Amino acid sequence: MACLYAAGMKQHAVDALLWCWLVTMVAVVSGTEPLPADRLAVRNSDGAAIPFADLLGSDGRAVCFAFLHPACPLAQEYGPVLGKLATEFAAERIRFVGVVCECDDPAEVAAYRTKFGVTFPIHLDTGFTLAEALGATVTPEAVLVDRERRIRYAGRIDDRYKIRGVMTPGDAEPELANAIQDLLAGREIREPRTKAAGCPLDRPERPIAPAAASAADGPTFAKNVLPFLHAQCQKCHSPNQAGPFNLLTYDDAVEWMEVAIEEIEARRMPPAQIESDLDYKWTKPPTAAQLAMLREWVAAGKPEGNPADTPQLPPLPDYAAFQEDLGPPDIILEQPEPTQIGGHGDDIYRHLVFPLNRPEDLRLRAIQFLPGNRRVVHHALTGHLPRETANDAVRQHGGRAGLSHPDDRAGGFWEPHGVGFRVPPIRDDGQPRAAFMSGFVPGVRATVAPADAAIVIPAGCDVVVQGHYARTGKLETDSSRIGIWLDRRQPRRVMNMIYVNGDFAVVPQGVTDFRVRGSYTLPKEADMVGVVPHTHQLARWLEIRAHLPGEQRPLLVLRVPQWDYNWQSSYDLKEPRTFPAGTRFEAEVSFDNSAANPRNPFDPPQHVWHNESIHDEMLLPMFAFASEQPLDGKGKTFARFVSWIQRSRFLRRLVDHRYKYVADPQGNVVLAPDYDPDAHGH
Repeated sequence: MACLYAAGMKQHAVDALLWCWLVTMVAVVSGTEPLPADRLAVRNSDGAAIPFADLLGSDGRAVCFAFLHPACPLAQEYGPVLGKLATEFAAERIRFVGVVCECDDPAEVAAYRTKFGVTFPIHLDTGFTLAEALGATVTPEAVLVDRERRIRYAGRIDDRYKIRGVMTPGDAEPELANAIQDLLAGREIREPRTKAAGCPLDRPERPIAPAAASAADGPTFAKNVLPFLHAQCQKCHSPNQAGPFNLLTYDDAVEWMEVAIEEIEARRMPPAQIESDLDYKWTKPPTAAQLAMLREWVAAGKPEGNPADTPQLPPLPDYAAFQEDLGPPDIILEQPEPTQIGGHGDDIYRHLVFPLNRPEDLRLRAIQFLPGNRRVVHHALTGHLPRETANDAVRQHGGRAGLSHPDDRAGGFWEPHGVGFRVPPIRDDGQPRAAFMSGFVPGVRATVAPADAAIVIPAGCDVVVQGHYARTGKLETDSSRIGIWLDRRQPRRVMNMIYVNGDFAVVPQGVTDFRVRGSYTLPKEADMVGVVPHTHQLARWLEIRAHLPGEQRPLLVLRVPQWDYNWQSSYDLKEPRTFPAGTRFEAEVSFDNSAANPRNPFDPPQHVWHNESIHDEMLLPMFAFASEQPLDGKGKTFARFVSWIQRSRFLRRLVDHRYKYVADPQGNVVLAPDYDPDAHGH
């Protein structure tokens, strides 16, 4: 990307910057200090100054400056939100003005306006005069300035993202709209300052020459940074993939490396990081040495180095195609109707039905979910359901439930949680008729069964995909496909899906470290093929350990040190691991049901019960095992989960209807302190 700082823009003295920030913060907090008119001007694409008075107009009541960047993912997502606000408040004479500091390419700015529904004009501040006067630090960020040139509000558009990359659950608080309404009503702004999250405004320009190190004695892009990006980032951050920007070229790295380092250090990138004693098919997080190399490269002025120093790098896989080394799929299932995703709103969770319904069992050596639009397909879990079960779900839940934008369209059905939780009876031979088979997250391709086992889709079943769609700020569509590779050999072993559920009734409000555990003991020897850790939004971390017979030290199967519900992943081992009969698998999760948890769906916190919807909680990791005979022929591991859910629902009814029980701080259901038997008729 060629959007760079104007030359010489960072030559301000430190004391002048400190004075500027002090003045700005006083103005923001007090709302009484008018800012100098000459510091509130912007420039058009020809470089001509547009003064504040012209932006306001003769009858304007305030100007809302929206700091934007065409390539910033959050600025893209909030484009239509800001456009809607500008239209809503136009009659009230609130003028919206877009401000771009780091891009002076008129064509790119114009394309951004059109693509992301920005209805108001966008001007330039490449000298950062306005940004410094208003204290803007990220994009998107809004600053509301009244006609007396006083800052009345500065910060977020709403609180959907209090932390960059972390979506706040539940309905977003419209903080900018609230501030405008307060200003129009002539009352004190209820919350004059919020902290915006987004892309930093101070990304430095491409250096003309290395500032502190030469290519010979320090890291360079060609020799060190590009191989790192190729191994760690480019499978998502490349054209038409899930990453919101590319990390392929030197210019890309110069533009985004500071943001990348921040995200890596916060352990939000790469997503779904794990720790384990086992070896999974998963990109390992960057090491301390790699992070130190990136910091050194930035500190040295980001030297490009000699392209001849770049080691030979294998080509990136074609993620738009089915996995090439498996050959063409034997069966390709097409999505019956496209999914349409509006520009903004809650993410969409939808169960898409891919008709199959074969009269015989299908034995698979591999299966792959292939997204049609990787910008919006965040992750997917693929399973099978009997056709009659899937049809009933479509009839009962095939409407607009779970769709929040008027432009949203989707086939299939919506359920509070996931595929398979209305489970039909298991067949007499122990084959489950409803089960997960594979998972997709960006960078993952086919799920391949061990060489001497097969994945089974029972006769009469359709394939059902639980898809998570993220929004990009503009109207999107997706039509995905599923590839199936058949195993025509006589398999010696069967695949099993085992559920390990945690036993609890409620996560009490206010508790910061509420532990829930579950366990499963292997009845016979089996090979572990993979695991899908699963819990909901209150989880801080999740850990799974294996206690082998006769071993003192448990094996760390998997630990997710920073759980993020939005990055549920299926982890497949590079090679299946044999575990003997009697091995006990233990899962543990820590729930944080306090106001300090940014992923808490309730503000203020409230009791969160053991149940199926995403605003409830559960601990339910799922294991894929290969074994000689079915490990759970009667489906007892899932039946136990269902029975504990039913128990929790019963207890919740008692509490919610103010019978004689409440949840105490330890998560137990006890007699209510204010229980009056006479008042309740008992």
